[in-house]
Amino acid sequence: MEASTTLRPIDRVAAERATGIAGAPSILWVGRLNANKDPLTVLAAFERSLDVLPGAQLFMIYGGGDLVRVVTERIRASERLVRSVRLIGSVPHADMPAFYSAADLFVLGSHHEGSGYALLEAMACGCVPVVTDIPSFRVITDGGSLGASWTPGSVSRCAATLVQAAKGDLALTREKVRAHFERALSWSAVGHRAKEAYEDVVARRRLRTQTARPPL
Repeated sequence: MEASTTLRPIDRVAAERATGIAGAPSILWVGRLNANKDPLTVLAAFERSLDVLPGAQLFMIYGGGDLVRVVTERIRASERLVRSVRLIGSVPHADMPAFYSAADLFVLGSHHEGSGYALLEAMACGCVPVVTDIPSFRVITDGGSLGASWTPGSVSRCAATLVQAAKGDLALTREKVRAHFERALSWSAVGHRAKEAYEDVVARRRLRTQTARPPL
């Protein structure tokens, strides 16, 4: 990662009270509603997962996107989604730690991303990732070992992965996610790796310069 975040978790009870986030499990989406992030696949998968997770609730935070109307209509067309999905819309960034801290799982259906700052912020607050198996997300989730991943565009795999993650030890996974963030994704970790990279470049240039000098 080329950057990090200063967001940190807050008390979970206070976070739930402030945001209204609840559910068994509570699932959070943070991202624009567009074809790349693929909210329609996530909604279809979430609807299917309700067969096994009838108490699940999905909360969607987004700042626009060309699929807002389509997503709204898709939810209205399903009684199960009407009961279980809440479209929140835009949220001030300063309020995001409460949402990340209150939710059990973080879901995104991206087909490609340059990095993944919403995922990074979610993990900084201990929210367990259930995201697509794409290169940038694999880097952030320690090779996919934290949380669970699924094939982009696959409703069946997303649904199965949501159920798998919800049935796991979420409290323990939250601790692992937070520990990994501090160890590998925090600003101090990013700075340390950048320093090592710069030192390596300088050392290589010095070596090339010494090798290129003509003999006396």
